Amino acid sequence: MAPRKRPETRKTPEMVLRSRSRRSRSPGELEPEAKKLCVKGPGSSRRFDSNCLWEGLASQQVPPRCRSIVRALHHHKLGRTAWPSLQQALQQSFLHSLASYRIFQKAAPFDRRATSLAWHPTHPSTLAVGSKGGDIMLWNLGIKDKPTFIKGIGAGGSITGLKFNPLNANQFFTSSMEGTTRLQDFKGNTLQVYTNYGTCNFWFCSLDVSAESRVVVTGDNVGHVVLLNMDGKELISVPMEPSS
Repeated sequence: MAPRKRPETRKTPEMVLRSRSRRSRSPGELEPEAKKLCVKGPGSSRRFDSNCLWEGLASQQVPPRCRSIVRALHHHKLGRTAWPSLQQALQQSFLHSLASYRIFQKAAPFDRRATSLAWHPTHPSTLAVGSKGGDIMLWNLGIKDKPTFIKGIGAGGSITGLKFNPLNANQFFTSSMEGTTRLQDFKGNTLQVYTNYGTCNFWFCSLDVSAESRVVVTGDNVGHVVLLNMDGKELISVPMEPSS
């Protein structure tokens, strides 16, 4: 007696649908199915209709993934993406590039943490680093020579601000918890003291220099902002909190 042939099994529509759903589909492919879900049935409610799949996708307005910063900016300029979406695209572009980053050089000259950093305005490979102990390192990344090291005072001398002098490439400004804002050269010599409290109760915790306006601005720990010209003359001192 000949064995019976097993009937061929056909994939049901449900099985076909599941196998196809394994791959990701574009919004264009989802649209017909989403519209079917939005069709009102006999027992459908307004709440279900308003929360249908396609309306949810349309309301989100999720921009396409864009790894190109130029393309992301172009889409934002054309009004295709809002600012939060542009921020997300820029962050994604940066995160994708992290995989190609490698440590170029390392240095560990300080016995305390690094507190401030500044790139040289005209020598892009030169970096200045200040430490909690008042030490300063001038590091030329383009050469293999040992970085220039300027010894600080130690405890209480934390460098809180560091800026190169835009009028002289061999000088830099510093603000510190020592209570001073000063101008120094690459040998560590103090050329001029711009501000000095002379006490450990008050110190300067921020610093910036404007090349265009030729002014130095520094802020202290009690809310005062001091504006000086390049010669060290105080132009104005403003309290951050209004007087009562």
